[in-house]
Amino acid sequence: MKDRYMFKIALATAIIGIVGMMIFAGQITPKHPNINEIDPGMLDEEITIEGVVDNIKESPKSQTYFLEVTDNTGKINVVIFKRNAKDIENNNLTIFQLNKRRIKLLGTVTEYNGRMELILKDAKSIEIIA
Repeated sequence: MKDRYMFKIALATAIIGIVGMMIFAGQITPKHPNINEIDPGMLDEEITIEGVVDNIKESPKSQTYFLEVTDNTGKINVVIFKRNAKDIENNNLTIFQLNKRRIKLLGTVTEYNGRMELILKDAKSIEIIA
């Protein structure tokens, strides 16, 4: 009898916890650091940054784009892989139209050759601000 009672309490607690997570999951937002605050402790985290695209390079072999984004604190490279670039271009926007524009984007922090960089999450994760 005591085991059934404990099981019911545990089940009710689990259900309440799951429902609570579902309700509040939409309110959780990624960090929004300045570029100079991005460090190895943030590896594999999704973050949002805002800055101006200063330079765009393309790797013709892999059709990967590298955007150099700066804010008033520093600069970082943003990697846009082929599949995301095609999705962006399907929305009547070329990657090179982002040059010298202020953007906001969501990406995952990675490190390449000792430098921090962001990998764009998807085509919907980039927004032109100005």
